[in-house]
Amino acid sequence: MRAKILVVPVYQKHWLYHVWSETTAAEAAERPVHWTLGTSLHEKAALFGKELSYKVNAAAAKQWKSVQAAEEGTFKNRLYRLAQWVLSQEDPRETFLKSVPRGATSLEIIHPCGLRERLVRRRLRRMALTQEAFHNRRILGWALATLPQLPLVITPFPNVTLYFTAYKMMSHYQALQGCRTLRSAFERYDKEEAARRREASARGLLGGLAGLLPLPRRHGCGACDGAEGVVGKTCCSGGGSNCSHKGSSVSGPFAAGTGSAAPPLPEFRCCKALDKAVRPLERWQSPLSDEGAARLEQIFHPKPKPKTQSKAIAGRGKDGGGQGEGQGEGEGAGGDTGAGQLPELVTRLRRQVQGNKQ
Repeated sequence: MRAKILVVPVYQKHWLYHVWSETTAAEAAERPVHWTLGTSLHEKAALFGKELSYKVNAAAAKQWKSVQAAEEGTFKNRLYRLAQWVLSQEDPRETFLKSVPRGATSLEIIHPCGLRERLVRRRLRRMALTQEAFHNRRILGWALATLPQLPLVITPFPNVTLYFTAYKMMSHYQALQGCRTLRSAFERYDKEEAARRREASARGLLGGLAGLLPLPRRHGCGACDGAEGVVGKTCCSGGGSNCSHKGSSVSGPFAAGTGSAAPPLPEFRCCKALDKAVRPLERWQSPLSDEGAARLEQIFHPKPKPKTQSKAIAGRGKDGGGQGEGQGEGEGAGGDTGAGQLPELVTRLRRQVQGNKQ
């Protein structure tokens, strides 16, 4: 599973982070293994936890669909509206951290070319560290608020307040897991960078003034140099000229055979299409409009084409659709999750910034 993070400057120093995940054809066709088929106790526990998570998510999705399809004016419909209002008041950073997948094998960070990679990396790292302490405190607070409401479970009255406090506690817990995933990814990035600098120093590349300069990295993109599935097609249709560098392969302390699952290595890529749609310099004067957010939605999460058109272009091959076909980051056999939220998140962050100013 590949995770992609989109960095969108909304207004001045306020940035929006949007994440979605993509699965390959093999991962989508993989069937869940029953926990009793595990070879060791640790593997059985991991399979049991994964199976339990699947069942809980399926039950929650089924319950949410039933509430969403309720008739107007019923209690379920009012509950759905209340849930929509609660979600609309959520901090966009919390929504982003909740959506960071824990089992991702790669982590690609897409930012406008007008923003330096060092600034993007520093802000993401700082947000992960500060939000981790914040969500730790919030988990404790909401857990203490849940305890006095536990006797409401045996009453016949609707336990709306108990559901709300339990949801907030789980929401902060999921955001905390996202903070830890990002922190582990950046720790691996630092170790890889330190190992690369030691290797370059041993070769005599860091002597004199060269030690003050950043080490050279390999430029290009996955679609141009043969690496499969590292970078999408949004900025690669021009032969890779729109792409910045990408991360190195697994090496050093996280190499294969160490016995522990390595966190994803962050790979930074600048996107000219994103830079043109967002215009980072103009965001210091005015916030990102709804039209700009809709343009980002079209670039990174295009709507699926009708079946009649897909049959007509079936013989072109994977890359035969031209520049318009390669605009989506969600291509692939497995599809993606997290699409369809960009305009709503931009509106939410813009409303939050304007509320803080007032």
